[in-house]
Parts: sequence; structure tokens; C-alpha cells
Amino acid sequence: MSTVENLGAPLPMAAAAPPFVTAGASIETNHDKGPGSLGCFARDSSGHPVLLSCSHVLFPGFKVIGNMAVHSPDYSSCCSGGVRIGRPIYDPNQKAQPIEGGAWVGGYREGQWTGGFNWISTPNGHASETDCAMARLDPGVTFRNAWQVDVGGTVTTIPIKGAVTSGLGIGKGPALGTLPAREQYVRVYNAVNGRLKYGTLLSNTLAPQDPADPDRIVMRMEISDPSDHAAGSMTNVNQFLILPRPSPIPGQSLIDSYRNGEELTFEGGDSGSVVINHENRVVAMIIRAGPIDKYMNVDLSAPEFANVRNIGIATPIGKVLQRLQVEIPAVEDGWSGAAPSAGSAVHSVVVRPPSAAELARLRGVAELRDQLRTSLLGRLLLGKIGQHRREVRELLRSERHVAAAWQALQGAAFYHHCVRGVRTPGHPIPTVINGVSRARLAGTMLSLLIQHAGPALRRDLERYGQKLIDALLPVETMQDVPAALARPRARS
Repeated sequence: MSTVENLGAPLPMAAAAPPFVTAGASIETNHDKGPGSLGCFARDSSGHPVLLSCSHVLFPGFKVIGNMAVHSPDYSSCCSGGVRIGRPIYDPNQKAQPIEGGAWVGGYREGQWTGGFNWISTPNGHASETDCAMARLDPGVTFRNAWQVDVGGTVTTIPIKGAVTSGLGIGKGPALGTLPAREQYVRVYNAVNGRLKYGTLLSNTLAPQDPADPDRIVMRMEISDPSDHAAGSMTNVNQFLILPRPSPIPGQSLIDSYRNGEELTFEGGDSGSVVINHENRVVAMIIRAGPIDKYMNVDLSAPEFANVRNIGIATPIGKVLQRLQVEIPAVEDGWSGAAPSAGSAVHSVVVRPPSAAELARLRGVAELRDQLRTSLLGRLLLGKIGQHRREVRELLRSERHVAAAWQALQGAAFYHHCVRGVRTPGHPIPTVINGVSRARLAGTMLSLLIQHAGPALRRDLERYGQKLIDALLPVETMQDVPAALARPRARS
């Protein structure tokens, strides 16, 4: 039901409970560019709570657009369960400066924000040490600096206890063929990918000695990609390279750990995620992912490298805090609170009329909604979504068994493809993701929701749930949904 939940009439804002958001949440702006990660929460120079992420997550393509907002878990004007939680911050008085190639960096210029990047001299020209931005939380939003992670079917809370403010807070990984020590591991989590990832930092043994970086883990080479400008990113320098590692299991050997078949990779959805050390303190922020042989010359036959698809590229957190002039409060259980209802003014986006692309998307949404209203089951679906969406959302957020099954059975991944399918007509909805079928996800979630739902939702799920599943499982794209619900088999 949640895949089309905003196709019905929207609930009044006053009726909705203030959203509660944890670190690692999936976020997206109404740039319509795909989800990234909310790294963690911080306190800005005025004492207000803000969320931290990558600049290319909060300002895709560098663009500042009208009605700019951040949603969680992700945004779609037609079918997302996400709610608005904040607005990206930029300062139009901070002027960008020209750089080579006719580009601009370091501030605002003609509807673009590049203030999350600095621009320093490098052996090959210039590059940025940061790709970071922040968003002011909306009034009433409650938050906690903690990850909610599904570990073995149980949701575990991992508090973020602050940030490293002196030194780098982490050292290099072990020699090849050696299991990492506890203090050598870093961890990364976000709800986009839904997995707690372990890793160790690579060292460039050929780099000159640096008293501030004795393990030579700050990589001095420039890192870029042809897609940078379209994504809203720039060439980076002075980053950590994180090698993904199997989750440590007590008593298991190095070789056996690689035989478990765990996926060892970083991905685009990791952008903005914070990296924590064994003390649960933030040491870095993920800004990129890519194949290891693109950045280092290593023996890929070694088990530490042979099973790795992408490594993570991460900015030392000190550079982020310095660039944004924020702090991550050190609290043992993870800093928490609520955004105040009033505060000092900040620069935010200027409201402008919707662009042609935004208007086209809205027309597409209206067309899909109108098509659903042409069938009895389509109208029923829209009505029941409007009636029950808040309860379903709350069950997915706070009921442990429901949330664990949703993550373990790739619910977020299937959901993302449905969202993308509404935005991009013809986008195929996978039948299987990471070995989990649509049918298994739908059947398990229906059973669990019936078990934990209130009387009204339980009654409707028992009456209509399997009928909707049977009608929708065969569809290939979101544009097939209205016709599938209008078929005689679906109406019977």
C-alpha cells in the first residue's frame, strides 16, 4: 500500500505528528535526483540543530530551486512515504569565486550553490577537500544521533557519541592476511542500503611522512569522475579510502570470513553517511564510491581485495565541521532533541515558480492518479491509503518485527524502484532483489502488518490485502498498475 500512498488526498499538515528522524536516514530533496544519506545531526554556530550530508545530496547539480526541502525517508510528489524534515541552507551573500575551466566554487552564483566545497592547490592543479552541506530542521522535528540497524533480525541501536576533534581518530588497516583489530575497524550505516558495513583504512606507503598523519591514510591524489558536474560534485583531494571488510565474527578466521558471501562494496546511496570508529565517534563522511584499482595499484588476488566491488571515499570529519562551522555534540547515548518552533533567521532558498521539469512531473502524477480513479479497485486503493498510511508508516518505523522484516527483505530497495518508476515512465520494477522476490516481501509484510495493525487496518488488510497483491505482483512498471487493478480478475 505504501508505494502509492501520496496519490490520495494529502493529510492536513496540522494532523500529522512531528517526524522523528535518526542518523543514517534516507533523505532526498525535491530536486528529484535520487536518495542519499542523512549523515548525522549537529549544532550550528547559532545553536540550532541541523542535519549534515553531502552537498551533492542536498544541492544536486549545484542547483538552488524554488520550494526547496529535504524529505525522509525519500521524496516523491506522488508516491513517497517520506515527510518533510528540513530545508537546505545556503547564503546568497557568500559569493562563488571563478576557477579553471569557467567553473565557480565556494559560494552562491546565478542559482547555484558551491559553498560546500573549498578549492586548494594540488600537484595537478586545484581540488576540494570537502563536499558537504547542512539543512535546518523544520520546527518540531525530533531527532537522535543514533543508527537503528537490523542485526540478525533484531533492530539494534548504535549511538553516535560525538566526533573526533583532535587528530584523525583512526589508523590504517592491518597487514594483508591479518584480521583487523577492534580499533582498526570503522563502521558505516544508512537506510538507503540498509546494511551495517565494516571497513579499514588503506594506507599509501609511498607518500611522504607527515607528523599529523603518521599512518599516511589521508590520500593526496585528486579524485574525480566524468559525472561530477551533473551530480553537483567536484574533484576531491585529501580523502580517506575505506576498504570494505566482512562483518567480524568472533573465532572466525580471515579466509572463512570472506567465504560467507557478504557483499563488500560502497554505493552511491552511501553519500552523506558518517563513518564511526570503535568508540562510536565520527571520523569521516562518505562522499564517493568506486573500484579500488581506479585509485590504488594493489594485488587484487589477495582475499582482502578479490571480493571487493567498490571502496568508499570519505572526508575526515574535521574538514566538514570546519567548513560548515558546526559541532557534533558528544553525548553517550547519542545527542537528541527537537527543532525549536522559532529561532534566528537563516538564509534559505528563494521561492520561485516551478520549473518546466517540475510541472511535467506534476502532470504525470495527476495522470496516474486519474487513471487509478477509473476502476473500483483503484479508487478503493486510493481511499484506503489515505485512511491508513500514517498507521502503516508508524508500524514500519517503530514496530520491531515489521521494521526488521522490511529491511531484511529489501523493502526499501523495492520501494525505491516504485518511486523511481512513477518519476520515470517505463522504469522496470525488479521481481527479485538480492535473492528476495516481490512475492516473498509482499506475503511476509501482509502477515506481519495484520498481526500488529489496529482493528480498522487489520480488517481492511484481511479483506483486500491478498487481492491487491495478486493484482499487482505481475506488473512490470508503475504505469501498468491502473490497468492491473481494472482487470476482471482484480475486481472479482
